[in-house]
Amino acid sequence: MNKNVATFDLVVRSMPRNRNFLLMGGTEEIVKEILNWRYTKSEIKYLLRNKIITPNFAKYLQGFRFTGDLYALPEGTVFFRGEPVVRITAPLMEANLLTMFLTNAFTSNTIFLSKAVRGVIAAKDKKFLAQASLRAQSHESAFKFGRAVYISGGYGANTIPSFCRKYNLPFVLASLKAYHAVIKSFPTEIEAMRKIAELFPDMMDLMVDTYDFEKGIRNAIIVATELKKKGNSIKGITIDSGNLYKRSVKARKLLDRAGLNDVEITVASNLDEWKIADLLDKNAPIDKFMVITEMISSCDAPSLEAVYKLAELQNGNIIIPRAKLTPGKISYPGKKQLFRVYNNGRMQMDIVGLEVESLGTPLLKRMIEKGNLVSDLPTLDEIRNYAQEQLAELPTRLLSIKKCYSYRVEKSSKLKLLMRSCRAKHK
Repeated sequence: MNKNVATFDLVVRSMPRNRNFLLMGGTEEIVKEILNWRYTKSEIKYLLRNKIITPNFAKYLQGFRFTGDLYALPEGTVFFRGEPVVRITAPLMEANLLTMFLTNAFTSNTIFLSKAVRGVIAAKDKKFLAQASLRAQSHESAFKFGRAVYISGGYGANTIPSFCRKYNLPFVLASLKAYHAVIKSFPTEIEAMRKIAELFPDMMDLMVDTYDFEKGIRNAIIVATELKKKGNSIKGITIDSGNLYKRSVKARKLLDRAGLNDVEITVASNLDEWKIADLLDKNAPIDKFMVITEMISSCDAPSLEAVYKLAELQNGNIIIPRAKLTPGKISYPGKKQLFRVYNNGRMQMDIVGLEVESLGTPLLKRMIEKGNLVSDLPTLDEIRNYAQEQLAELPTRLLSIKKCYSYRVEKSSKLKLLMRSCRAKHK
């Protein structure tokens, strides 16, 4: 059957709870991994030893190279359920071998990116920071979430040096944090703050609620005032417990009264997009939001039902459309394209149509042709800028954090006609 050239679509069946839109994640990982897809000798021996493959198939795997075409949404593209996000056209065997990898790489990156962007939207003009390595489910997920936060418009924290090395980013140290273990390592809180702030003048952020919040604030003010006399100061303070609104108001009042208007306030404590939005609705005097558990685990919507479905087979000049007709799990036939229609620079509707149609701006871009990369992969900063452009094109209602709205996605008349013919054939 490998004489058949197959076309597969990667699609999200349903929108996760609390999501008005999704952001395409994992395009770079998908393209790079497919171009370098190989089977090692030890892997092939294992499959042979356990009689999972035949010796003939082992020879095929030894020389495996992807020889097909790949179209995908650029990373950071806004999309919705039922829309093709990746399209693979390749010999049937090649296309099928990629199933597990494609769904995994796409799902993990898209979950992180679609969650992180909600936090950035909620934070508005305030800085959105993520402690990516803290409480992540794995080392890999920590890196992926940190990358997603950066693409979304936020900033990583506590993985910055290794993150910058991995993605060739300039390393800019915004601040250092004297966290609770540092404070508790000294005989007194003020001694800890004094020593660490002297070591890193103008860079240190002091956590002020290790023991008593109000005393912690006053100790931080004493240290900052002492440094100010030497021409230095502290960068900020961090509050990660209690009523964050009341405590941030109290801290700002005391800092301003001491002439420390430039000292920033960071808050943490299991923040998510709803808590951030509520704090800003109350005009809390907060400069930075630091997120950890709730965001990196995407607690409200930790899963994404991505499916990779056969849409077409071609054997020579014979083209056979393929569809899944099971109620609730329908997949559409044919080689498809995703088109976007705009109105005054804003997204108006999407149309899933056949590749040969012209129904708006085509969103699936050719990345790999006949096994070769034909489109340069963007840098991380280019992806970040592109994601911001995508958000600017969204209808304003879809940027809502607290309410869910629908977006118009239609199937073209030609695609519907092709689907009817598939139904008739298998009825």
